[in-house]
Amino acid sequence: MTTSPAPIHGTWPPAQAWLATLGPGADPLAETAAWAPVFSHQSFPPGSDTITDLWTTGGDINWLGGPAIAPLPQWPRNTDGQPLAHVATISLPDLHAASDTPEKLAWPDHRQGLPTTGALEVFHDLQVYGWEPSDRDTNGWYIRWVPTPDRTHLIPAPDDLETPSEVHQAGLFLPGFSTTAPLDLLQYGEATFDAAETVQAQLQEGWRRQMGAPYPTPVTHAYGHSTTGAEVIRDTLNDLLPLSHPDDDHRLVLEIESWTHLAGWFGDAAPLEIWIRQTDLDAQRFDEAWCITRTD
Repeated sequence: MTTSPAPIHGTWPPAQAWLATLGPGADPLAETAAWAPVFSHQSFPPGSDTITDLWTTGGDINWLGGPAIAPLPQWPRNTDGQPLAHVATISLPDLHAASDTPEKLAWPDHRQGLPTTGALEVFHDLQVYGWEPSDRDTNGWYIRWVPTPDRTHLIPAPDDLETPSEVHQAGLFLPGFSTTAPLDLLQYGEATFDAAETVQAQLQEGWRRQMGAPYPTPVTHAYGHSTTGAEVIRDTLNDLLPLSHPDDDHRLVLEIESWTHLAGWFGDAAPLEIWIRQTDLDAQRFDEAWCITRTD
């Protein structure tokens, strides 16, 4: 297996060459390699003041935890009346800036789809796992697109919100990529499974070095592949988000890791995945998005 550093920053030719060093077993990984920008907190100290100062002065930043953007007529709550936690604000111009390059088009999978203006916000009650169709009825998550945010102020969380930790972490999206999860490649045999595990481990090590983390962890990223696997939950996705015609598809638009800043927010370091049908993404129907906590 390769020992060369992973080319983490999203240019296809060096990534293709790097994957080739793993031998023929990595061919399925190369065929489906996907461009996927990665959230990086590098150079951003944690704290609400950092987020507020940058956002209200025009900075296209993203953040985990903390306040929500305005306008927000009413803080979202689940059917039990409990407030949802603000999990993430994604500055769509920043995400687009990480992707608006000619080099992106070389990737085997370079699909985008989110708007390029405003912000996407993720709220969650940190309780519902999203594995059953009836979970939608709990109002346990809320995904919203704010096309024209009010940048004069931010909306603090209500006093009755309780989260495992207080998080206010700003960051930017950097070019990156992802490959198919090992469990989605079992049909290709042991060599491909081992190659997939090696690639995931070395990508995590590369991002650990980039961000100065103490140990390798999964990363928060937009688009691309599920770290845990998509095909292994295909039947579940079909139940949660039924497809009405053969040209439709399920798209992962955001995966949020809970090893670092959001440790303890989603069970035992389980990632939160936001899925949406391609038709709903095209129509910007974000109320149709589905949150699933990957406890499998």
